[in-house]
Amino acid sequence: MTESDTSNTKLDPRDRRRVKRLAAIPLVLALAAYLGQILTSVLLSSQPLLLISLNATDPMLLLAAHQTEAIAFLIVGTVRLFAPDLFLHQLGMEFGPATKEYLKAEFGPHNGFIRTIEALERWFPRVGWVLLFAIPGYPMCLLAGIARMRRTLFIVVNLAGTVSRLLLIYWVSSVFEGPVGASVRFISRFSLPFTFAMVALVMLQSSRGKKRTSEK
Repeated sequence: MTESDTSNTKLDPRDRRRVKRLAAIPLVLALAAYLGQILTSVLLSSQPLLLISLNATDPMLLLAAHQTEAIAFLIVGTVRLFAPDLFLHQLGMEFGPATKEYLKAEFGPHNGFIRTIEALERWFPRVGWVLLFAIPGYPMCLLAGIARMRRTLFIVVNLAGTVSRLLLIYWVSSVFEGPVGASVRFISRFSLPFTFAMVALVMLQSSRGKKRTSEK
């Protein structure tokens, strides 16, 4: 990398503040997912839409789909999943490759988020929109911005992929209504031990994340 290339991947203090502002919403929603995970047994039966507004991972979506009407599930799920994506795309658009270098410096080169971006970026020039449709998550949305994917195309492909994912999950929940319903009843019946298990799991996930960051 030349001296000119190196300077293009560095952010000044003003840019760093901008990065943190753009990353704030995705970060808050990522933290909310931990809260939703802990409160799964409390919210699943009584407030399934609130649950997926906090945590919209596939297992939570599958369980909540059993408890909700299709339209409400699709609306809440789409809003929750798409909410952070525009911020990540804008972040990549504004700062390009410097975004990845900044995150690598903050979290270390072995961070799972960074490694996912690096694994995907070699394929993006050829099949970027296909990848975005199939896996419109945090790494893919940031990478789409870094690659300067047009905002309109990003929104259309992202939403199409997100809605398709939600429809598939709702269909799977309907097809396997018996097992999914049994899982919901099991979680509700053993609410307290399940909550303790989720707290332990969140603590484990958090400690692993801190360990990877400390090893950078």
